[in-house]
Amino acid sequence: MLIDWFKLAATLLILLTPIGLFHGKKVRHRSLTRDWSGYWGHTFTLGLHWIDLGRAVIGGWLLLEALTLAPGARSTLRYAVPLAHGAIMALAIILQTFVCKDRDHANAPFAFVAGATLGLFSPVIAGFSIMLALIVALGARVPLVYFPVLALALPGLGFLFEGQKALLTVGIGGAVVMLPWLLTIMFPRDLVASYRARRPSSAESAEAAQPRR
Repeated sequence: MLIDWFKLAATLLILLTPIGLFHGKKVRHRSLTRDWSGYWGHTFTLGLHWIDLGRAVIGGWLLLEALTLAPGARSTLRYAVPLAHGAIMALAIILQTFVCKDRDHANAPFAFVAGATLGLFSPVIAGFSIMLALIVALGARVPLVYFPVLALALPGLGFLFEGQKALLTVGIGGAVVMLPWLLTIMFPRDLVASYRARRPSSAESAEAAQPRR
């Protein structure tokens, strides 16, 4: 395995920094099991989600460039690179999920997982997999199913478009993107999504200003 240490250091810095560290006072969290009517606009306008998406794309691409297969590698050494890619991405997703300012909750890293998928896999496989996961999650009105559907779509579409040669990499990728869903089953934590705090209405502000008795 060939290692570009400069690119690897940049990759680790980009991917392993939890976005939850930057959730300030204006960021709120809401459980995925609750009704999200009226909250989608405040979710999509939260700039941190777009930063998360972009840095995951860049980090995934850099990871492919940082760790490459050495010429003439044989036997089990051929599996070292995809396994290393999977281990780094698994650690990154675990950090994005568990670093949350709300106790007993875990972040649902939708944007990060989508960005990493786009950075690591071909645009066709990644694009169709993400689109399928979004359609199922939005259609069923169960955001949590995004992760298992994406995990199943990656190896399925990877095998369909690229054949058996891609089965190892897309299989590892599928296992990794399912982690946010699996971790909250293994550990009793509620997955939450972040959104931009809404400005209180005039009635809410007046009510909050009244002295309590």
